Amino acid sequence: MKNIFTVLLTLLILPAFSQRKEIKTMKSFMVNSLPTSGIPYGNNLSKGNYVNSDDAKIYYEVYGKGQPLVVLHGGIAGSTYEMTQLIDNFSKHYQVIAISTRGHGKSELGTKPHTYEQKAKDVVTVLNEVTKDSVTVFGFSDGGYTGYYLASKFPQKVKQMVIIGAAETHPGDYKINLKVSDMMKLDKLYWEQQLQLMPEPHRLQELFDKVSDVSAKMLVSKDFFATIKCPVLVMAGNHDQFVSTKRVVNASKMIPNAELAIIPNATHAVFLEDFPAVWAVTSSFLKIPKNNILQMTEQTKTMNTMVEQILMHHLIAFGENNLDEILKDYTEQSVIMTPNGSVKGLAEVRKFFNDFFEVIPSGSSFTMKQKTIEGNLAYIAWSSESGSNEIPMGTDTFVFEGDKIQYHTVADYRIKK
Repeated sequence: MKNIFTVLLTLLILPAFSQRKEIKTMKSFMVNSLPTSGIPYGNNLSKGNYVNSDDAKIYYEVYGKGQPLVVLHGGIAGSTYEMTQLIDNFSKHYQVIAISTRGHGKSELGTKPHTYEQKAKDVVTVLNEVTKDSVTVFGFSDGGYTGYYLASKFPQKVKQMVIIGAAETHPGDYKINLKVSDMMKLDKLYWEQQLQLMPEPHRLQELFDKVSDVSAKMLVSKDFFATIKCPVLVMAGNHDQFVSTKRVVNASKMIPNAELAIIPNATHAVFLEDFPAVWAVTSSFLKIPKNNILQMTEQTKTMNTMVEQILMHHLIAFGENNLDEILKDYTEQSVIMTPNGSVKGLAEVRKFFNDFFEVIPSGSSFTMKQKTIEGNLAYIAWSSESGSNEIPMGTDTFVFEGDKIQYHTVADYRIKK
């Protein structure tokens, strides 16, 4: 019997939930001014190396000391540089191996089909040059799918993964028809910079065509996800324009040992839009010591105290299965995201908790392992006891509006066999 409760971490640092961030179309990260260490990741020859992987030279850079962690960037318009804030922070705790995917940055395209099996093999070739240890993987979008295949085909190489913007996929879901001329119009500066890095800039259209072909045929579903045995944090913005929340939730259910993080008010490039949220979720999952990336203001301290009091009332009411007291902590239009969709309003919230208490077997014992409060956000990590064994159950999250819960997300709380 396997107990799985909440698997969600949703981070939002706002004065109030109703004051929603305006979501803007992301222009190239090269154009935006990001806080960085000033290191030109992806083009730092002092840290760069090449390795021959079948028919292509693959470029990678290594930073920091410690256990190895692989960073895999997004595809097409992605590059190692987009991972700047992540590499800056990871390299304080890990030996970071930042790989430029074949056809991207300084890596060659090769002649083989642009499959994720091949890209996973490229990663293994790099790892064999750098470390004998199994690695932590952080993969975004295209890099996320590469991470999935790496964990499936080479399980001995992967210790754990954080995957952003990559989920359940079926043939025909992605119909990509990209032209170099169109991409240049969208972001000329970025592509001019990338073409200067590429050893084969004349093959950019060929890269687009290869990606289009593989994407149109890609199948990543239940049978495949079942082969991934390592712990995985599956993450996405709730407004991801490429991967639906439903598909992301499905992926977290299909992977045997997965947790789920949905970041509110964010799109596909969630780590560029709300890095503090992504880092807080990631560092909690990977058990990285907390740093001062989230500066606590006096307003935040005051909010923390109020949230602490409300949360304590909620936990006591929850422990007593007291629906009337539980509902006192929610706004009239509160939203709870559940494995089967969202519920809205107090009547539906009541029904959700009533059903929840009926599903959980009598005598179940839940233990709060960790509680974190940041402004109007709180998240709690739980475990359950089965005999003498302690079973991690994941984390659930609350976003507060004033003195009540406005947004609460849980993942698959059902008991799985």
